[in-house]
Amino acid sequence: MTARDAVGALVLLLVLAVPQVVAPERYASTVASAVALVVACTGLVWRRAHPSVAVGVALAAMVGSAAIDADSSLAFAPGLVATYSVAAYAGRREAACATLAMIVAYPAVLVLVGGKDPFGSYVVLVVILIVLAAALGAAVGAQRAVVAAARDRAVRAEESREAEAARRVTQERLRIARELHDVVAHHAAVISVQAGAAEALFDKRPDLAREAIGHARDAGERVLSEMSSLLHLLRDADEPGASASAPGLADLPGLLDEARSTGLEVVERTVGVPRSLSPVLDLTVFRVVQEALTNAHRYGTGRAELSVVHGADSVVVEVVNPLPSRTAVGSEGAAGQKRASGASGPVAAHGSGLGLVGLRERVAAVGGTVETGSREGSWIVRVSLPVPAATADRPARAGTTDAVRPATQEAP
Repeated sequence: MTARDAVGALVLLLVLAVPQVVAPERYASTVASAVALVVACTGLVWRRAHPSVAVGVALAAMVGSAAIDADSSLAFAPGLVATYSVAAYAGRREAACATLAMIVAYPAVLVLVGGKDPFGSYVVLVVILIVLAAALGAAVGAQRAVVAAARDRAVRAEESREAEAARRVTQERLRIARELHDVVAHHAAVISVQAGAAEALFDKRPDLAREAIGHARDAGERVLSEMSSLLHLLRDADEPGASASAPGLADLPGLLDEARSTGLEVVERTVGVPRSLSPVLDLTVFRVVQEALTNAHRYGTGRAELSVVHGADSVVVEVVNPLPSRTAVGSEGAAGQKRASGASGPVAAHGSGLGLVGLRERVAAVGGTVETGSREGSWIVRVSLPVPAATADRPARAGTTDAVRPATQEAP
């Protein structure tokens, strides 16, 4: 029951009752028809909440009035409204049963009790009006269902857009976190080592201390430069500076020189002929080597072996560094090399493990695989990156051959 339905029922009652009161001699209504009108209009109070109740009340009033006076039709108008309501607001089966009851019961009373001609215009008109009321209600109900479905789809689409936007924001945050870690962690480690060396050599070997300070300064300048490039990469594509080049294979020699300047002995081995890689894949190779060498310096024994293998449809990067004896013994109990499924191993034991997490995410983004683990006293990071066929046959970009020499060779 709603206030709107109550007001509507009262208005209909007044519209039908006032003429009977003003000109009773013209309409010649009986007490029974007046009571039937009031009862039928009362049932309309529930026409939306309980449409079947409204139909039942209206039909009872119509049948009772017709049984007493077949010519009285005051309750017929509320009955049509109830029929419309049950077709518009109830289920299909409920509406069909209610409409059928109206079509059968009321005309039957008119014919059997009131003596009306079953094929006369009066009975036929009653049936037609009941059918039209039910059809109009069904059409309105169908339109309402279509509108509700469209509104529901719009709500779901909006929720889906919001979820997609949240997912993209999360992915962007992870991407920024990976870039910041890769840019800052490596150079911060270099600065820390060089600053410590400068402090230790300041009194006895000022020349070497000055050299260490120079390396620290260079590392600081490089991190500032890479931070600037990172900010450019995070810009929209339409903004100036968005196409600033990111580091890649061509920059590996500089990365290795920087690692060696910290005291890390790096043995480089390149197999196969380098080819031009996509910017994302090129950056991934660089970051993998950078992260692996940083961890090798921080947690290893001061030596690392880097292997870059250019296959027909992949690039495989492997960094192997000996573990300190204590760490090696503790790690040999594991079942050898294992696929990384979390921040594990000696790196995670001493650090936050975020570097390996970011490395796995970065490699997974380009469809590659990561394997980390200890084997024979060494920590191994092995990354396999697929090279699309469209780029596999392209020659190396300018500068790449300087960074990674073709054929199989080693550089101490």
